[in-house]
This record gives sequence, structure tokens and C-alpha cells, in this order.
Amino acid sequence: MIFSEINKNQSRILIDTIQLYNVYLTAYDKSLSYKGGMHWKKSKGKEYLFKTINRNGNGKSLGPRSSETEKILSQFKKGKKTAKESLKSLKRRLTEQSRFCKAAKINHVPKIVTKILRILHQKKLLGKGLIVVGTNAMYAYEMAAGVYFDFSIMATQDMDILWDIRPKLTFLSNNKSKNEGLLGLLREVDKSFEQFKPDSFRAINKDGYMVDLIQAEPKSIVTIPPKRMGNENDICAAPVRNCQWLLSSPKITQVIIGEDGFPSIMVVPDPRAFALHKIWLADQIDREPIKKKRDLAQGLAVIKLIMNYLPQYSFEMSELKMFPKDILKKIQTKISIDDIPSEFKVE
Repeated sequence: MIFSEINKNQSRILIDTIQLYNVYLTAYDKSLSYKGGMHWKKSKGKEYLFKTINRNGNGKSLGPRSSETEKILSQFKKGKKTAKESLKSLKRRLTEQSRFCKAAKINHVPKIVTKILRILHQKKLLGKGLIVVGTNAMYAYEMAAGVYFDFSIMATQDMDILWDIRPKLTFLSNNKSKNEGLLGLLREVDKSFEQFKPDSFRAINKDGYMVDLIQAEPKSIVTIPPKRMGNENDICAAPVRNCQWLLSSPKITQVIIGEDGFPSIMVVPDPRAFALHKIWLADQIDREPIKKKRDLAQGLAVIKLIMNYLPQYSFEMSELKMFPKDILKKIQTKISIDDIPSEFKVE
């Protein structure tokens, strides 16, 4: 069996968890507007309301002391207190909900994956320059469909992160002067993360879990894309052929549940793009044979998932413009009559 459907109890708990987590994310974003502090600051014999924006004391003046600035300070203090209490309450509820998730056995995603995703989301990088590709993306597709894929095609000890270099990434780091890029963020999750070797595209932790940073191969040899998100100590993105198909596809944002019962956001390519790219990958001469079999199995599994549970994703040619027609023709020959969507007709 390729996948199994979640039961009614699992569905109920999953829906409750997703709703609660979305409320938490809204509260978290709101709390960011109260980051820093406000206080009165004297200058040349006058008091001014000063808003600090970081730990170094940097900020700006909001004007001299008046009934209006006193009101601003009062509202800020009240709002900050309310936001802090709300966030604390929601964190407590998420902790309680995590126990239900574990009891219902909907906690399938490796904890290291959800922890990395949470830090990327908090730093405003997930979906705004970084997306998840590879095997881990299938966790988002199965959650969207309300099923679980068979473990045999899901087991992996690495996480592939695709870097879209088009948007400029802004790091919300605790130590901006170091600018350690992706490796620095991974170390916020697990301090043992190190480069696999100098100038590697891979980071690895003490448990052997690997995070690979990849980017689309440039279309022109004249174009030299940035290799690192951070300084010279950061991992280097590896150029991968035809990743632009994944970058050009629509993106899906899905809540997933970690092994510890805590949710996170995952942003992935359109499942059709994922499936067709996997089938294409399985046909490449330079691909390792053992990976080819897995690529094909995963691509076909996602196609079946779409056909059975996600009918909103049509395989009409107008929906697959991110792929060249000649590539679609080759992919079509690799799918059996029983597995091919009826509308997938390349002429």
C-alpha cells in the first residue's frame, strides 16, 4: 500500500492543531511589533519618547513629551503585556495539544526537521527565498491530502533546502555582525551542526543528520550567483540542474506535525512539479541507480496522491508551463497507463 488514510479522530486532532498553530503564528507576528522598548530620554533639558529596536540601544525618537506621546507609551506597554501573555498562553496550549498529537500518532515528521523549519519561519526566510524540496516535501503533500505515505519511500537522513536567489534575504539574526547565514541558523537549532567539509553545500550534526543547500543551475555561464547566504564560514549552495522547474511552480504552505507533537510550517513546490521532476530525475544517466528507483517511486506516489485526494491540481498542459514540452513528453513515456492522469496529454 502506497498510503493510508488518517482516521476521524486523527483528522479532528489535526484540524484542531492546525487552527491553534495558525492562531499562535498570528500572535507571534503581532508580538514582533512590540520588540524592543520605549522610555523617556533627556536631551538638552527636554524629555523625548525613545523607541529602541535592538539590544544595542539603537532606535528613534517619537517626539517630545506630551499628552500624545504619553498615550503612545501607555498603549505600547499595555499592548506588549497583552501580547506577551497571549503568546505564553498559546504556547501552553500547544504543549497540551502536542500530547494529543502523539497519542493520535499524527506526529510523523522528524523533530530536527520541524525545529529547523520553525527557525526559518521565525526569521522570515521560509517561502521568501527558501523552500523544502526532496523527500521531506512529501510530508506537506500527505498532510494536505489527509493520508500517510508508506514509510519505505519516506525514510531519509537529510533535508534539502532550495535557495531562490531572486529575492534578497534579510536575516533576523541574534548576532548580525557574524552573519553566519544558514549554518548559523542551524546552530540555533543544534550547536553541533558543522560544514561537512570546507566549502561544502552540506551541514551535518553530531547525529549524522544532514542539511543540503542547493540552488538552480544558472542559465548562462556568464551569470555567477551568490554561493553563500552568510559569510565565508557558511555552507555553499550546490547548483542543481533544472531546479528552476520547482522554483517556477506555485508554492504550497502546509502545517506539519513533528515527532514531539509540535507543529511547524513547511513551504514546498506544487506537488505536480515535485512529481514530474522526480520522474525526470529517475531517468538521468548520472543519477545513482538506487536513487533512481526511489525517485520514480516517489514521483508516481505523489501523482497517485493527487489523482485520489488532491483533484484541484490538474495535469492540464496549461497548468504545467514550468516544464518544457519536450521534457513533458519524455516524462509521459515513463508513466504507465494505469498511473497516468487522464488529462496529462502532451501533443
